[in-house]
Amino acid sequence: MDLKISSTLSINADKVVTGRTCVIGQSGSGKSYTVSVLCEELAKNNIGFCIIDTEGEYFSLKEKYPLLWVGSDANSDLSIENTDLIKLATTAVEKGVAVIFDVSEVSDPKEYVGEFCSALYKIESKLKKPFLVIVEEADKFVPQTGKVVKEVEEISRRGRKRGLGLMIATQRPALVNKNILSQCNNQIIGRLTIQNDIDSVKIFFSKKKDLKALPELSPGEFFVQGDLSSSQVVKVRMRYTKHKAVTPKLVAKSAIKIEDLSVIQKEITTNIEHGVEAELEELKEMIIPPLITKEVAYDKIERRKKYYIFGPEVKISDFYLQLHPVYYCTVRYLKKKWIGTEFEDIHTYFDGLSGDVLGLKSGFKIKRELKEFMGLNSGSLRIFDKLSNSKRSLTVDELAKNTNYTESTVRESLKTLYDEGLVSSSRFGRHLYYYAMTKSKLPDIEKLAHPVIDLEERRIAANKTDFSIDLKDIREFLKALGDKVELTEYKKVYYPFYIAKVTGYKKLKKIKIDAVSGKVI
Repeated sequence: MDLKISSTLSINADKVVTGRTCVIGQSGSGKSYTVSVLCEELAKNNIGFCIIDTEGEYFSLKEKYPLLWVGSDANSDLSIENTDLIKLATTAVEKGVAVIFDVSEVSDPKEYVGEFCSALYKIESKLKKPFLVIVEEADKFVPQTGKVVKEVEEISRRGRKRGLGLMIATQRPALVNKNILSQCNNQIIGRLTIQNDIDSVKIFFSKKKDLKALPELSPGEFFVQGDLSSSQVVKVRMRYTKHKAVTPKLVAKSAIKIEDLSVIQKEITTNIEHGVEAELEELKEMIIPPLITKEVAYDKIERRKKYYIFGPEVKISDFYLQLHPVYYCTVRYLKKKWIGTEFEDIHTYFDGLSGDVLGLKSGFKIKRELKEFMGLNSGSLRIFDKLSNSKRSLTVDELAKNTNYTESTVRESLKTLYDEGLVSSSRFGRHLYYYAMTKSKLPDIEKLAHPVIDLEERRIAANKTDFSIDLKDIREFLKALGDKVELTEYKKVYYPFYIAKVTGYKKLKKIKIDAVSGKVI
């Protein structure tokens, strides 16, 4: 299946939908216009995708194509504050629905994008159906400096195996996280005149003359290269729908509704009356008992909401208890003593969504980030450990000798680590030298130890977030920490949070309260 983006070029849909693509061009280059053309082609071919819309400019795609518009605008199909994002992600992937995820009017776009991308990633881990996430203004979500939306980063590194593709669009490639940008095997690059931006994309150009041509490109002209095409300049075709940068009112007769859209809306929307706690299913789970009551948590929100300026009618539109998944693990390892060694057990807690090591003694805290290591086998992790602790780059031969692995095993592990963005290489003479791309290191097993905390099995009315990290990933990680490290016992438990959605005129703020410590997050 091909996507016709120009009168002279069609590109392979599979390579776009499951690959890593960047669409780059400064203001006036036609970057957003080109993204819209790609969206038209995807919609025309009934391919599921989601466009993260930061400016409210993609709704006009609905004039011709059946897209689901989720946002804060009065004319959007679904209100973002009343939408269950897990259900939205499930419906989008299962039914191949195209979604406009409009965050132009929410107070914290990063939070909503992170939550939705996390939902997509979790669903795709089970379904593995091709689906594309398009992130406009990528420098806002995955900046080179500042806080990165880790869920987008995770899709860039590990989404491909799950059928989850990523397209990032930006006017300023110099401001985008380089680890994410460098993984884009497909490039659509238009006019750039700022030298820092030109320097940031030179890794994609094998010919200096092409790089020097970037400032001379006309609006709508783009280099299309990488896996999409041999490097060539094309003029992007005209749009079939209007390009609108501001969100005006939709004309009812011009909008084409998704078939059975009302049914889809009913499935996804959380029906809540303002100021009333959501109806929740009563669950029986092993939990870390809440120390803060609902009344105390609700009162905290009531006292704080006046500081959020959303408009004339600020209300708590939703309030509920959310259970966060945690693995409680007992790990046995061989500990060195003054004389000899002996086996010893430690207790530790892993985040069921990210795999991070948690500190839960006085509230929910990430003790050690391990998300980037989850999903890798112990052999690959040991290879990474050698590279991350080496003062110099190492060859395949050196790594084989240091680990007692065969060279073929080392090469296979290095390929996996390279695909995950954890290692890279440089050639000196006849040899490739490998080095770690991240400052993260595997922790010492003893640093994972955590005091045992009280657990309680009880029936409780709450929403529950499912586990997305598989226990085998934790086993593989632990095996990489030593030959005698073993997971001997585990329990699936849940940590409680109170969630409040504070809404007002065209604004939405989600507030989370730690139900153990009472801390507002």
